[in-house]
Amino acid sequence: MIKKYRDVTLLELDDKNILTVACDSCGGIGNKEHDVIKADPYITGYYTACVCLAETLAIGAKPITIINNFCVEMNDTGKKILKGVYKVLEMIGLDKEDVVTGSTEENIPVSVTGIGLTVIGKVDTSIWEFPKPKAGNIAVTVGNPKVGNEVLEAKNEIITIDIIKKIKSLDYIEDILPVGSKGIEYEAVQMALSNNLEFRKSKNIKVDMKKSAGPATCAVLAMDKDYLEQLKKIIDIPINVIGDYINVCI
Repeated sequence: MIKKYRDVTLLELDDKNILTVACDSCGGIGNKEHDVIKADPYITGYYTACVCLAETLAIGAKPITIINNFCVEMNDTGKKILKGVYKVLEMIGLDKEDVVTGSTEENIPVSVTGIGLTVIGKVDTSIWEFPKPKAGNIAVTVGNPKVGNEVLEAKNEIITIDIIKKIKSLDYIEDILPVGSKGIEYEAVQMALSNNLEFRKSKNIKVDMKKSAGPATCAVLAMDKDYLEQLKKIIDIPINVIGDYINVCI
């Protein structure tokens, strides 16, 4: 059976095993003539890989394959992009020789950078269950939404794969959801819906709830409120309470 869970597609192989599929694309960011945002192709590959790997790790899956579809030539733009992808894989302990496959554009000269990445992961349902918020959890953002050139200028405000791994290891975090182009509030509501809850927004929120987070520069957490100060001690990027999760009023 195939079904969608947030931004990830789930393929149930049998009673025990599920494959996860997460994708991201990036266009117009690179060092080619008509790129809108000028950046090292390494950066393009790095942040695009962060998105789909963050979505995979957040759901609790183990990445097993990453497929690159590059609308650029391998020499030398593709190689530079791949170095960025390889760096993210290295951060989560995956060997690029074993997990990476893909294709490049070798027939037509291109003047704009364009790439797509797909990550396939796997979960063992005997030791895994869908991450969901609980009634009474607070909703917290880790990192700030950044897009375009902002991503290059505000690294100390952006969530990383290392931070996501650290958060996933904390037993007081019930759920984590990377934020995409639809913004924080959208993702907070989607998290609530996954467990038939309601997201109740706080007053005087210090983070833009509607702004695109570009390449998943922040994430929404559902967590036990008693551990908020402990979380702030171990995560060194901005953390903001944006609301809480409550039972739906009928």
